[in-house]
Amino acid sequence: MSKTKSSLHGFFIKEWEEPLYSELSRIFSANNLREVLTHSSFYEKEDKGNSRYVFAGMFVFKGMVAEVLYRYATGDGTQLQHILGNLFRNERLVRLFDEWKLEKHVRAGEKFDIDTHKHIFVYAVFGYVTTLDENIRNWFIAKYILNEESNYLFVHKRRNRDLLAQADALVKQTNGQRLTLVMEMTDDGLHRAKAVMSDGTVLCEATSKSWRYARTKATKTALNLLATPFRKELLSNPDYQARVAAREEEKRAKRKAEIEARDVAKAAQRAEKQKKLKEEAHLRDAKRRKAQAEAKKRKAEHATRAAAKAAKEAQPMSAKKRRYLEDKKK
Repeated sequence: MSKTKSSLHGFFIKEWEEPLYSELSRIFSANNLREVLTHSSFYEKEDKGNSRYVFAGMFVFKGMVAEVLYRYATGDGTQLQHILGNLFRNERLVRLFDEWKLEKHVRAGEKFDIDTHKHIFVYAVFGYVTTLDENIRNWFIAKYILNEESNYLFVHKRRNRDLLAQADALVKQTNGQRLTLVMEMTDDGLHRAKAVMSDGTVLCEATSKSWRYARTKATKTALNLLATPFRKELLSNPDYQARVAAREEEKRAKRKAEIEARDVAKAAQRAEKQKKLKEEAHLRDAKRRKAQAEAKKRKAEHATRAAAKAAKEAQPMSAKKRRYLEDKKK
């Protein structure tokens, strides 16, 4: 492939001789296809399977595509990262799995769900492609990864923050003129920005110590002035009013549903709390009754012992005990 191309478009114009492989199956031998599409769960004890090919597909092959993007695609690093992620999103990989009709060739254990792991086998195919000739790799990447289906990923539509371009577009819509900013220096050393139309009419101006602030202020003022008639027309449009009313009604309905759901949840929480409080009160009451019964039992036992002791003390002393006590005093 020629290295003089500066855009990805050149990558799609095949400057190398396309290999004599019109179908994907022709780059595989039967043994290689069996090895690449056999999951490790197919073997009960042996350490075999396509895991190394899967690793190569996830990182080595993806790195090759990333290198192509780095060399030929426009955009900053974040944009290229998003493009790479979209190129290898699961939906695309599943479509490739079905397009290549791999289901009749894959092998896996009985408990392995192939339908939810189709992307694994596609990554294994990618990993095998990394072992092939460079021309075949380039052909494969152009045919299946950077194809016409992915062209929309390379059209960067940055958020329109150019206020002057917006104001210029409004002037062009209204009277076909163009709007430019003219910068001047005042006698006291300030920057003056003028929004000037094609016929020389000064739409507005702004002055500031800052060159950038003067331009921004003049541009915003011009944009507001130009947008005013459009806003009035838009606000008086019945279709616009109907859309706003519908949107507001949708917001109110959504808010009402949220409030009702919240009230239902709070009512359920209150009911659960009341139930829990009743259960706790019942447990406390049962514990209190048990403690009262035990105290009453202890009081009765104490009274019984006291009565027995009093009865014992009230009995007349025997002669034997009297002699014992008299002998003890001596």
